[in-house]
Amino acid sequence: MKAEFLIENCERFLPILNKILPLHSQVPVLSNLMIETTKEGIFIYATNLEIGIRVKISGKIEEEGATTVPGKQFIETLSSFPKDKVTLSLEKDTLRLKCRDNAVSFQTIAREEFPTIYEEKGDKVYGFSEGELENIFYGVIFAASLDDGRPELTGVLLSQEENGMNFVATDGFRLSLKRVKNKKILDGEPLILPARLIGELTGLAGPVTMYVHPKVKQVMFEADDMVLVGRLISGQFPNYERVIPKIGKTTILLDVEEFMQKLRLAAIFARDSANIIKLTINDGKLTMQSRASGVGEGEIGLAGKQEGEPNEIAFNIKFLMDLLKNIKAKEISMQVTSGVEPALFTTSEDPDFLHVIMPVRVQE
Repeated sequence: MKAEFLIENCERFLPILNKILPLHSQVPVLSNLMIETTKEGIFIYATNLEIGIRVKISGKIEEEGATTVPGKQFIETLSSFPKDKVTLSLEKDTLRLKCRDNAVSFQTIAREEFPTIYEEKGDKVYGFSEGELENIFYGVIFAASLDDGRPELTGVLLSQEENGMNFVATDGFRLSLKRVKNKKILDGEPLILPARLIGELTGLAGPVTMYVHPKVKQVMFEADDMVLVGRLISGQFPNYERVIPKIGKTTILLDVEEFMQKLRLAAIFARDSANIIKLTINDGKLTMQSRASGVGEGEIGLAGKQEGEPNEIAFNIKFLMDLLKNIKAKEISMQVTSGVEPALFTTSEDPDFLHVIMPVRVQE
């Protein structure tokens, strides 16, 4: 096994490889990267048994072969090398790297011990055009749960509807939905894709093709020089339609940037009181109140365009800030029915997107 490549050809892959490597694994080879040289190029694999990745690096292949090396240290080495040519060679159980006057060697584990990240691609389901993946999923995946106790809530639901596709994520306290009209992706049952897998995809440039292998419950996304593989999530996704409010009694239109700035100020006290913030809508103004026992309190005002009656509601402030960070809009509309019913958030820039946040009950 022997090859040459330029640091510039691999450095953009290093962060995602590093993220997929498990921090602590009882199986030593899972902490390794598999490196394979073939006539087509240099391939690097990583997996944590939930997500698998293969990246392709162009280079000069002198001898084909494969082995595995300690992943974190290999990535750190390449990140520290000067931007120049690297020579890679396998000598018995040692992989050697040379770059200018720098020489590094790694102990290896045989490639046979490294798990196969996929056997077959499966059926081609859809080809996302450049930028389409990010446009669809960016405002959705942050609402997925991080708690593995209910696996179905850690994913994004793909549901084929009569007039298009719905992409939905919820953690039980908030919900994001993106509708893509006149789009047909699925022929069969809805799919739940791991949100973590989708999160690794949203920064990809260029077109991406999605494959599904129903027999082994596998989903694959393939770009020109990267393949990401994960397992479909089993379970019953909640009936999300029933929690989406129809028309609120009160609507207020707010500037996103100013709203975020005011929330940061309110968070000073909210973070010491279970992140609770009380919102009052009255006379074209949103008033935010947060208080922390023994620390202090804040009352912050924000002008908006109000329709309907005065209203009050309380939220976990983190959910509001997460929403504003993950939408690409200048203004956001908040619809409130009462302090005990979910609130609806929409933007005029993207009429096919909506977000729902459940209120928090506050004792006066």
